[in-house]
Amino acid sequence: MEARFFRAAIVVALLPLLLGATYRTPNFVIRNKDPHFAQQMGQAAEQYRRQLAMEWLGKAMPDWSQPCTMTVEDGPNLGAGGATTFVFDRGEVFGWRMTIQGSRERLLDSVLPHEVTHMVFASHFRRPLPRWADEGGASIVEHPAEKAKHRQMLVEFLKNKRGIAFNRMFAMTEYPPDVMPLYAQGYSLAEFLIERGGKRKYIQFLGDGLQSNQWSAAVARHYGIQDLGRLQNTWLAWVKEGMPTGRPQQPEATPPATMVVSNSEAKLPRPEPNLIYHAGHAGAAVGDDTMVSVAAATAPSPAGSQAVQTQTAHPQPIEPARQIILEWGQ
Repeated sequence: MEARFFRAAIVVALLPLLLGATYRTPNFVIRNKDPHFAQQMGQAAEQYRRQLAMEWLGKAMPDWSQPCTMTVEDGPNLGAGGATTFVFDRGEVFGWRMTIQGSRERLLDSVLPHEVTHMVFASHFRRPLPRWADEGGASIVEHPAEKAKHRQMLVEFLKNKRGIAFNRMFAMTEYPPDVMPLYAQGYSLAEFLIERGGKRKYIQFLGDGLQSNQWSAAVARHYGIQDLGRLQNTWLAWVKEGMPTGRPQQPEATPPATMVVSNSEAKLPRPEPNLIYHAGHAGAAVGDDTMVSVAAATAPSPAGSQAVQTQTAHPQPIEPARQIILEWGQ
């Protein structure tokens, strides 16, 4: 009898290791094989949720009606990434689900704050953002080593004529087939704008653009740059200077940027970054500007419709490979 109870006690003690541990906080339910790491992730998620809301919005967010279920897989050789889903419906956002993986270091200093920033944006705007703005803002909070990778990739993409014209980039609500330039360029533009006015101005600018659907006018109102064409050239000059931080930039630095049309049908390998993919919503059109658009913008979803926003490592293409790209000279 005692041996049977002893075996049962061992099984009970091993269940968390066999089935995984669960740690609950007011806004997250964390699942991981290690109960101590699950607790660490839960506490970090709540801390990031408060801290990032204060940084971006200037105030803490109320608790969600239902917590986010977060499944965490950690390992020293796992690539960092994940998937987060949530639903927009009639001005509400809910149904939070997150699955993330990576080394414990990168989970805590990059993947988790990146994902939580997406959730802060969704809770505030309650509608999908343009892809560059959502990914760019979320990448801003990553570890400096990860941000340095984005800058390095950006320069290579521009030199290899894989940049994205701003009038096209601002209209994107889904990912292009060549997705990494959008990721790097979105990060860089977010960094550039935040250098000029901070995180809260960035949020105000995005809210203005979403509401008015006139991004050139929003750029002029919030950053003193006349339109998207001038924003593109001012940003490009800043990139050529080495993306300096800590000092204001002149709004009208406008060296010419050559626009080139690519008709390449080459299939590029799909990387595995942290990305958000949302289905069921056609995003905002770009406001009036001086550049040529290759794809007509689609109308917003009717009121009351539902859009599911899903983070995925395999975004869906939004159009054929034909696209306008930026050429950045040596």
